[in-house]
Amino acid sequence: MTFEPAAHLLAFVLPISFRKGDVTFVAIRTSERVSIPITANSRSRHVVSTAQLTKRVWRVGLHWSDGYTQYQEDKEIVIV
Repeated sequence: MTFEPAAHLLAFVLPISFRKGDVTFVAIRTSERVSIPITANSRSRHVVSTAQLTKRVWRVGLHWSDGYTQYQEDKEIVIV
């Protein structure tokens, strides 16, 4: 998972076997929550805009499944 603050983007690569997933942003201090579904397509690179998020520290959870196993990756980002 790569955060590109100047472009307001969060990019990540999922395996081609990926079937469903979501990215969940949780604000550290306020517990505000934003969840974005990720749909499977022919590309392994996915990009999510962070432009709608307010300026603060966010915990990002990337969750996905290949239909058999659940996977998760977490990261903390700062929107300024």
